[in-house]
Amino acid sequence: MACFRSGMSMVEIMIGVILLALIVVPSLNVIISQTQTVTATRDHSSAAFVAQKIQETCRSFKFDMLDADQYTDEAKKKKTFEWKIKNDDEYRKHTVNGIDYLIVADETAITPVLTDAAGPGSIPNVYLLKFTIAYEGKDKRNHRLSISTAISQRE
Repeated sequence: MACFRSGMSMVEIMIGVILLALIVVPSLNVIISQTQTVTATRDHSSAAFVAQKIQETCRSFKFDMLDADQYTDEAKKKKTFEWKIKNDDEYRKHTVNGIDYLIVADETAITPVLTDAAGPGSIPNVYLLKFTIAYEGKDKRNHRLSISTAISQRE
C-alpha cells in the first residue's frame, strides 16, 4: 500500500507566502497612492466650492458697496465687500471637512474697469475680483487656489 501525504511541507508554505507578498505589496502601494490622490482632489474641490461661495456673496452685495477704495469715510469702507473679505473672519475664513480655507488679504483686490469712452468721474459697471485661497490639505502640504472673475452691474 502506498502512503500519500495529505499535508504541505514548510517549503511549499514559504513559496505560497512569498507569492502572496509579491502580489499584495504592490497592490497596497497603488491603493495608498490612489487614496492620497482622492483626498487631495477632495480638498481642492472644497477650495473651489469656497471660491464659488465667495463669488456669490460678492454678487449679493449692492454694486456700489463692492470697492472700498472709492470711499474716504472709514465707516462706509467697513461696509464694503472688499473691506470685509480682507478683514472680517466671517468672510475670510471657511472650514470644510476640518480644513480651514483662508482668503489671503494681500492677494485680494477689487478693481473697477473703465472703458476709454468713460469720462472722468464716471462710475464703472464692471469690477474685477481677484483673490487667493490658502489651505493646508490632509496631506499636510500648503496649497493655494487663485481666482479671478468679473462682477458686472445688474440693470
